[in-house]
Amino acid sequence: MNSQRPWVVIGNPENRRVRLFQDALARHGQPAAAELSYLDLLLGRKRIDEIPHGAIVRIDSPGENFQVEKLLLAAGEAPCDAEGTPALSATEIRESDYQHGRVFNTRQWYLGFSNLLSQWRDYFRVRSDLVFALSLTDVTVMFDKCACHSRFNRANLPVPPALGIVRSFDHFILRMEEEGWERVFIKPAHASSASGVVALHRRGNRIEAITSALMVEDGKGTRLYNSLKLQRYTDLGDVRELVETLIPHRVHVEKWMPKASLQRRVLDLRVVMLAGDPRHMVARTSRSPLTNLHLGNRRGDLDELRAKVPEMAWEEAMRTCSDAAACFPNSLQFSLDLLFTPGFRAHYLLEANAFGDLLPGVLNRGFDTYEAEVEAILDAVIAD
Repeated sequence: MNSQRPWVVIGNPENRRVRLFQDALARHGQPAAAELSYLDLLLGRKRIDEIPHGAIVRIDSPGENFQVEKLLLAAGEAPCDAEGTPALSATEIRESDYQHGRVFNTRQWYLGFSNLLSQWRDYFRVRSDLVFALSLTDVTVMFDKCACHSRFNRANLPVPPALGIVRSFDHFILRMEEEGWERVFIKPAHASSASGVVALHRRGNRIEAITSALMVEDGKGTRLYNSLKLQRYTDLGDVRELVETLIPHRVHVEKWMPKASLQRRVLDLRVVMLAGDPRHMVARTSRSPLTNLHLGNRRGDLDELRAKVPEMAWEEAMRTCSDAAACFPNSLQFSLDLLFTPGFRAHYLLEANAFGDLLPGVLNRGFDTYEAEVEAILDAVIAD
């Protein structure tokens, strides 16, 4: 199958995501995509209007590049000031050195990224000749766990109950008590890869927080660092400090739903959606509440899982995934996280991921995720 259209990928060219997508194009006999780097676009060395006529445009993750992160933080300073959210100043950003794993102001980063996408969206409105596999508007929603949860909830899809906006640790505890919940997940609204996520259990005077966030006091306040070793905080003062550090940058708090297990490990599913259909899947299994694979967890046997799940329960979960895709009708591709409850009696959508397709070695119909995405895009272009 050959397309007469040129390809363009907007991303960080040094990132393996871009390389894997280029490899997928080559295997489909497509020309290599022109690469527009976030860094060049943010610095003005390249312009978004350089995209050639009729191009198929892939928007990839801006992550894993510290210079890009700093520029997006800088772009988010004014919007943070406007809404009263704590922000790093231009000087603080400029003088920040790379520190492995440090969690910077996620709300500020999000507002900077959203501002960039908004500028591109305004330009792309007059470029009806372009094809996008992922809607820029949808990206901003998927990067906001509160907004994404609300969209699924309005569509009557199964999502864990949520507390809404919490203003402080005391307000958070009060809301838990009002709902009668003992266990919740606290998720930074704009983070990914379990960054800053807290699984919190409170009963009476006892409290426990399990998290990927390592707290470090540096004399200017508490900084958070992503840790591959999960941290466990049981001192009320420590838990308060952790939650109070996260809250100003917006958090999504939802009821901690029990997960089904596979070989005595709890699990959830990462599901890559293509053209409204669930395609590539990974069962993420863990002995802790956090299932992200980079935290030392492992992939479960999908065939074994399918054998355990009653057929009707599986079909209902896949229908939910397709219904979730209908909430983003302008995006051909993205991924979902979904859990089954014990005994596979129910399932819940956890979140959508704009850039959740990096699943090395996972094949469906003989294609990896990037090859399948190229095929789906070409099919959509031909059908148009």
